[in-house]
Amino acid sequence: MMTRRFHKMSSATIELSSRALAASVLAALGVTLSACNSDSGTKTPDAPPAECAGGVLEADLEAAPLSGPGVDPDTGKLRPPPEGSSYAVSATYGVPRRGDEAVMERYLQIFGAIQAQLASQPGLVAIQLGQSPSCGSGRTLAVWASPDAMYDFVMSPAHLAAIDAVNELLEPTYVVTHWEAAETDGITLADSVRRIQALGDPAR
Repeated sequence: MMTRRFHKMSSATIELSSRALAASVLAALGVTLSACNSDSGTKTPDAPPAECAGGVLEADLEAAPLSGPGVDPDTGKLRPPPEGSSYAVSATYGVPRRGDEAVMERYLQIFGAIQAQLASQPGLVAIQLGQSPSCGSGRTLAVWASPDAMYDFVMSPAHLAAIDAVNELLEPTYVVTHWEAAETDGITLADSVRRIQALGDPAR
């Protein structure tokens, strides 16, 4: 399930980008799976607790701060968009399907490609990844200079390659949403959780 706030694109392109944007959740899940494979002993739970859902902020959510060219290095805060404009913000939530080592290998392969693409993607203002050890879930928050910049990433090689893998690798409860923001105060993971909650049950 996702919100559709941008109307400049054709309906066919939006339908494709809806599936493609969902692939960005794999970036956060790559962090989760890396932790699962580390020496820390952290493991993705066999079944997430009932309170684990896109519209519920995980008590143990571990998130790095926003990072990117739009973040002031002195304050760590997101710089506001140019006067009279707004940012495009995308947020994702997902839980990896339980599987064998081949599934994990596929996750990490896609995660690496998306990570490499993001490192040089024009128009990316900032990004934040989060993961919950107890839920085995991952979240992303990405800030883009414009809707067009966001969709340029959606249609990038890494994302196009990941489109078909989303349903294979993620539980059907994954959620994708995006919105425009002229102010930076509400661009947080907590705000994205509230927005996802307002969407209702993604599994319906």
